[in-house]
Amino acid sequence: MGFKPLPTRKTHVQSMRPTYLTQPQANQNKSISVIFVHGLTGNRETTWTHKTTGKFWPQDFLPHDLPDVRILTFGYDADIIGTSHTASSNTLRDHGKSLAEKLAMWRRKSRTNLWPLIFVAHGLGGLVVEQALLISRGSSELHVKDLLESTTAMAFMGTPHAGSDKASLVVPLTHLSKIILGASNTEILQLLRPGSEMLANLQQEFHTMLKDRSQNQKKSIEICCFYEELPVRRIRDKVVPSHSAILNPYPSLPIHGNQMQMKKFGNNRDPGYTDVRGRLWLWIDNLKLEAQPAAGPEAIQARDSKPERYLMFSGGGPVFQGDQIAGRDINVNTWRSAP
Repeated sequence: MGFKPLPTRKTHVQSMRPTYLTQPQANQNKSISVIFVHGLTGNRETTWTHKTTGKFWPQDFLPHDLPDVRILTFGYDADIIGTSHTASSNTLRDHGKSLAEKLAMWRRKSRTNLWPLIFVAHGLGGLVVEQALLISRGSSELHVKDLLESTTAMAFMGTPHAGSDKASLVVPLTHLSKIILGASNTEILQLLRPGSEMLANLQQEFHTMLKDRSQNQKKSIEICCFYEELPVRRIRDKVVPSHSAILNPYPSLPIHGNQMQMKKFGNNRDPGYTDVRGRLWLWIDNLKLEAQPAAGPEAIQARDSKPERYLMFSGGGPVFQGDQIAGRDINVNTWRSAP
């Protein structure tokens, strides 16, 4: 096989750093990285693990289908209501800064900071990635700026780009958590509300960045948005409505599941998995094609040209080939492109 799965351990409190899911073999050039970023109250592993089958698809399925890439996850403390410990007080910018700086440093240390990077993000994780790329853009440190320069594509899964009014359903739980545990983080919940000024500013800055790179730098970032097709039974509605999960004019695809189900796949035949895998494959295949030398007119001319025979005059002196005298005047065959 072209990869080596690494053992994983599920934990509630996460260290904020990238973690390999596949370890590259020494004899392979795995020059493309795919990194998974979880969402609200999520976890670097449980977010992507199917409850019934226990399949952790970024590790159990994807390396078999995309053997030529590095696959990683990034964990951060997104427990805003303190269900397992003291609630995180970090803001969205804090999480984005942590992702940008820690991932950039890790890539620099591993000498992969210029390798193409693809993000797969669920829910709030998509906003964290957007914030991280904005921080990368404005950084004065070259290794942090490399993060944006290396990002080639992003898959958003149920990310509330325009907010979600269902976030209000969690506020009572946050209030209860504050009473019991003395800790809560309502700032992120307020950010997710439709009409949030902070969320609107984030989206405006993110789209401005995309437009600037496309028009002025001729560097585009591919994007595909996946949105939930089914409501959550308890609230009888979708957590993130389709219009909020979609970014025009980028392509979008539905996944037959609700917000919690849409990022957990029990087998590699799940239609949701095949759609996400297909989009990743397309981006990776395009990167491979772009890395191949173009067969333009000059390349074709060089390929089809024949050696031209011409006379080398020595002017009466000896002509050397290596340390041997080859004669006074000698005919030499050489490759020379046509004028």
